[in-house]
Amino acid sequence: MTLPKIALGKTGFTLSRLGLGGFHQVEISTDIVAQVVDAFLEAGGNYIETARSYGNGASEEKLGRVLAGRRDKVVLSSKSNKRDGEGIRRELEASLTALRTDHIEFHFFHGVNTLAELDAITGPGGALDALLKAKDEGLISGLGFSSHRPPQLYLEALKRLPLSVILIWDNYLEEQYVPEIQREVYPLAREKGVGITAMKPLADGFLYQAPELALRYALGSGSDILICGMNAVEHVQQAVAAIAKGPLNAEERAAALRDAPELGRYVCRQCGGCSADLMALFRLEGYVDRQMIDYLPHDPANYALRLRLAGWFDLADIARERFAATGWDADALVAEAEGVACPYDIDVARKAQFALGKLRQGKVNLL
Repeated sequence: MTLPKIALGKTGFTLSRLGLGGFHQVEISTDIVAQVVDAFLEAGGNYIETARSYGNGASEEKLGRVLAGRRDKVVLSSKSNKRDGEGIRRELEASLTALRTDHIEFHFFHGVNTLAELDAITGPGGALDALLKAKDEGLISGLGFSSHRPPQLYLEALKRLPLSVILIWDNYLEEQYVPEIQREVYPLAREKGVGITAMKPLADGFLYQAPELALRYALGSGSDILICGMNAVEHVQQAVAAIAKGPLNAEERAAALRDAPELGRYVCRQCGGCSADLMALFRLEGYVDRQMIDYLPHDPANYALRLRLAGWFDLADIARERFAATGWDADALVAEAEGVACPYDIDVARKAQFALGKLRQGKVNLL
């Protein structure tokens, strides 16, 4: 199977719709990284991204070793979480050394989580000027941006930074509580000609029960490239097979939301069967724990995975601030929920009680 290709925004690069993420290269030895990269390239993959912070350079070093002699086969990106000019230049030079190359195509402002950080990047002595200089010197071809915070930060970055590409989280779990990604971020990126790469199509591994379904769903959600952190040849083969089949059509996407095992009888699909306030309540619950903690029976491995991933984005404080500002009558919400017949067989009244408990920091585990 050969991976389909797509133009990445207006960058001038035509890339495979599946990209190889570098985070999980930290977990495996260099010989296995070589096997993964070989399989990826053989399938027509040509986009690899990593970051200086992945294993304190370990991911870059391993990828640099296995790409030696075939650097020209891939478009290569790395990322830095430094906000000042000196710091990001230092990390860029370290990345080039580890990756054994004299340039990379894209260098990202990585994990920018506050407006204050964005201000530092664009301010005097900030990272923006340093990367623009690096671009003039031919060390990079373009600038990228990533975050794990609400989409409003992406909107601000797209307005304030001369970006070539963004990296944003997107999968059929997160879409249920952060619809602004598709409704606002993607259209603005398209308007500006910025390429869109989507990370976490398997929700950090949470969607392991139906990976083909998850990948094909995410492929049709609006991004150019899906970035998967594959750490075994089998993972590459599975992902390539899914991407080669193409995105789900509208009917298949609806069926995925109905049948996806991870969404089950708890995750709100935002179908409109509830009031706007109830749907907003469940979106805020998603900010707290991605709607993963449902107090329903799960096997031990799945339960452990939920506990590990639920707070990955660290958005609970934002959710509780927004909830406090709503002025909602909690009793009225629960009463309303009792009258809802959910088409996904969710006990909406029960879910409303749990969501309110999480947002009010109550003793949810006693409900």
